Amino acid sequence: MDMERPSKPALLISRNGNFKTDIEQHLNLTTDSSKAAVVSIIGIQSTGKSTLSNCVFKTAFEVMDENKGMAQTTKGIWMTKCPSPSGGSPILVIDTEGSDGCEREEDVTFEKQTALFSLVVSNTVIMNMKCDNVNLHNGGGWSLLRTVFEVMIRKCKTRRKVNLVFVLRDKNGVPLHVLEKQLVDGLKKIWEETFKRQALPKAALEKYFQIKVETLPHYVHQEDAFREEVGRLKDRIMHWTRSGEKIPASGFVGLAQKIWCDIKQEKDLDLPQLRIMVSGVRCEEIADEKYKSFRKDESWTKIKEQVEERTKIEKQVGVSPELELHFGKNVSKIWMKYLSKYDADTQHYHQTKRDEYKRRLTDNLLKEIEPIYQSLVKHMYQATLQMFTEAALKEIEKTHALSTLQAHNFITKFKNQLKDAAIRPANLDYKIKLVAEIKSEMDKSIRSFQAIIEMLKQPKKDRQKFWEKVVKIGAHTLNVAVSATVMALVPGIGTAVGVSPLSASALSIISILMGKNSESSEGHVTAMTSTLKEA
Repeated sequence: MDMERPSKPALLISRNGNFKTDIEQHLNLTTDSSKAAVVSIIGIQSTGKSTLSNCVFKTAFEVMDENKGMAQTTKGIWMTKCPSPSGGSPILVIDTEGSDGCEREEDVTFEKQTALFSLVVSNTVIMNMKCDNVNLHNGGGWSLLRTVFEVMIRKCKTRRKVNLVFVLRDKNGVPLHVLEKQLVDGLKKIWEETFKRQALPKAALEKYFQIKVETLPHYVHQEDAFREEVGRLKDRIMHWTRSGEKIPASGFVGLAQKIWCDIKQEKDLDLPQLRIMVSGVRCEEIADEKYKSFRKDESWTKIKEQVEERTKIEKQVGVSPELELHFGKNVSKIWMKYLSKYDADTQHYHQTKRDEYKRRLTDNLLKEIEPIYQSLVKHMYQATLQMFTEAALKEIEKTHALSTLQAHNFITKFKNQLKDAAIRPANLDYKIKLVAEIKSEMDKSIRSFQAIIEMLKQPKKDRQKFWEKVVKIGAHTLNVAVSATVMALVPGIGTAVGVSPLSASALSIISILMGKNSESSEGHVTAMTSTLKEA
């Protein structure tokens, strides 16, 4: 759509009263998150409503062909979207079927529904009429306004102020201030009569309407003067429209449909509640759309693939490869992009509903991200422990000692990995918990190694007592202890055997050591070596 010009008009409500929801696509409203002003034009048939709209807003509503005689042109309710001349909020312009036409004969239901609909959905309503008809009952539209006032006062539970602009066409010799007084006096009269008939406490007309009166020359006989006056009128209407109440463009059709349905069913119109309801529907749709877009995001799918490939590696070499993913930084950036888009697209909707569905979007994003994050962190944790154990065994094999500095270095590197993987906006950071756990694992290994080294310094007869203590500690310590013992007793075997003998094998070795004290140390070594090789 050319954003410099209004969109092509589309049917909003058919002359049979059917609401056309596909107008959202025709006018590109679904993705328009800006707040729009709504202007409706109502009045008697064949008085030039569509012509006035086209002149003021540069729209392209169909106008009457005079060569075909006086006839109904606009059937139903039509709408178009116009860019604001100042680059601000767009304007939704509604052109309605004229009242008092012979096509519907005595049935005035649709014209009353149309007038009420226009007053409820718009912040500015233009009442188009002829100057000569100001004091006429039907020609001036008073019977229509009387009925609409009655329904509006009875059905609208909440008070809202509308700009009601009377545009008097074909200016005559009556001064504007006289015409304005006649109009306002007539409005006040039917307004007060309406409250009196319904036995309601009277409310001032000014609480509901900001009344404006304008005149225009004849469109055909004084075309130049008409266009000049329309230019000035346009500026004033734009000013009134911009200062009035607005609605998110993407939510207008949903709200308008609900209002039209309630009007047809003669239900009460609680506009704040209707707007909250529509806000909920639109915020839910926007949240779901952002979640689906996130799942298809190329950057996110690439990160998932990288993590899946990385976590397939069972044995890690070095501790830095995780850092090159910059998982936390990159995922946080994508995470914030979609939450920011949600905020932008819902900024004009009801705050309660915005917050509710933002929490839902956040939860859905977490469900998608957290398993990948946990998989990566688990891999880093296991790889770090694996590398620490290998480095520790090499140090023991070489020096028959183990420094705590070795563990400190690996813990520091693991902290950096967790920092790199953390997703701050999502509060995904297991640093404190996991660092404490991995430090505990390393401390247990160090204590086991140190205990074995001390044990090797003792006479052989005291070793059985050591193994009795080891059995009580648990399988993890047994595995470490057996591996270290083999390395200590058989120089060079540690590298060949590795560091993951099965617990069952370890228990078999312990059984040999504890059950055959009379055997020589070489026998012990042969039995351990044989069992480890079998494992």
